[in-house]
Amino acid sequence: MALKDLFTSILAKPVWEDRAHTVIVGTGAGGATAARVLAAQGVDVLMLEEGAKLVTSERPRDVPGALATTMREGGTQASGDLSPLVVLQGRCVGGSTAINSGIIWRMPEDVREDWIANHGLAELVDAGEMDRIYETIEEELEIEETGERVLGGNSALMAKASAALGLPGKPITRNAARCEASGECLQGCPGENRQSMDTSYVPKAIGDGARLRTHARVDRVWIEGGRAVGVIGQALHPETRKPIGRFQVRAENVVVAAGVVHTPIILRKSGLGGLVGDRFQAHPGAAMLGRFDEPVRMSYGATQGYEIPMRERGFKIESLSLPPEMLAARLPGVGAEWQERMAHLDHYAQWCAQVRMKAHGRIRPGLLGPSISYAPLTEDIAKMQDAAITIGRMLFAVGAREVYPGIDGCPEVLRSVDELEALAATPWKRTQVHLVASHLFGTAVAGADPSRSVVGPDLQSHEVDGLYVMDASVFPTNMGVNPQHAIMTVVFRAAEQLAAKAGARRAA
Repeated sequence: MALKDLFTSILAKPVWEDRAHTVIVGTGAGGATAARVLAAQGVDVLMLEEGAKLVTSERPRDVPGALATTMREGGTQASGDLSPLVVLQGRCVGGSTAINSGIIWRMPEDVREDWIANHGLAELVDAGEMDRIYETIEEELEIEETGERVLGGNSALMAKASAALGLPGKPITRNAARCEASGECLQGCPGENRQSMDTSYVPKAIGDGARLRTHARVDRVWIEGGRAVGVIGQALHPETRKPIGRFQVRAENVVVAAGVVHTPIILRKSGLGGLVGDRFQAHPGAAMLGRFDEPVRMSYGATQGYEIPMRERGFKIESLSLPPEMLAARLPGVGAEWQERMAHLDHYAQWCAQVRMKAHGRIRPGLLGPSISYAPLTEDIAKMQDAAITIGRMLFAVGAREVYPGIDGCPEVLRSVDELEALAATPWKRTQVHLVASHLFGTAVAGADPSRSVVGPDLQSHEVDGLYVMDASVFPTNMGVNPQHAIMTVVFRAAEQLAAKAGARRAA
């Protein structure tokens, strides 16, 4: 937007105004859960979403169309480092839950204990309260282990590899009890059988009286006298996504749940400082592909149906099926060699590793968007190497004729375990590994000590009354497992406390 247009937008009368008791910025795992809890308690809730509300059956089934419609920067958002980290985030009603595979993990006990001992969060992560909330969410979102009927060839082959090497594998638990094995989680479950926030808690909140406005990009929290009194942002054109004018919402409470990247941007633009945007953490991942003589048929089955938690080694291995367009792009070779591999598209398995890295990055507002900085430590890359080599061993253990490591400076095609082990002998460098992260944490961390945190144990800002953060930004550490269940549970707990406050004020 030109500078003149920006000033005109700021000075002009808002294109729309609204009022609510609580305005919630974002509709992902955090925002939708907050809306579900508050609306059920009779709180007047307005949800604001920058993206669109998509009918799952009408979402594009081709990958480029799906990415452009549902993901930030079409899935190309990345850090600004010399070796960029691709950072995947949803931008639509449901947030990243609308594009992920629905993997469910309760918070590991060692993480919960650390949050209590080192961050003063005993009340937020009380074991009895969390168990109660877990059970509620698990019932409401139809959470169960992936059954053999929908496991699919990619995951079933991984189960065989896990058994062959004596690894602790198990079927993945997901919020998709009615899964029909279409393998289209990325494009949106065709039958809405995965209970992502766009098909579960957002509609539930609306049924209880909450309201939803889409194409509403919040720029900052409206603060008066040290208290949040609403939000101000830009209304976006539904098709071009360009600003068409300013909007403002008055509210008694503001809940920012815009995600780990954009929540700190909003807070910093609102005048908050300190640790806002610091302590950015992630579970970066990478994948290997294997070719088999017999068909694997990756296109059938749960997108991610099997996993091998290797917590003591700092990573978790998962099956990850790819749509044909993405799978084709992963195949090595050119010309006739590539075409021959393409002709056997049903013969590939892909498995990935999510690594619990120790590195801390930083997020700040930039000229053209978020400025993301993240540099894995040497020990983080060593864990990534360990995970990738383990995947390669698994692929060969169940008969892969070729393995494609995707590591710069290494052979494109491996045809034996000996060739794989040669890759294990020399430490990898960060520049060799292409990393992608969809599990993000920190940037507005919770804690009892204001000098070491951004929000308190009730997830209210230490600096501004009535301003809450309710997404993975508040996590003081990463977890080593998929975070959406923990996000929902922590937010559910904090939202119940906020609803109780609102009820007490109404009674008074």
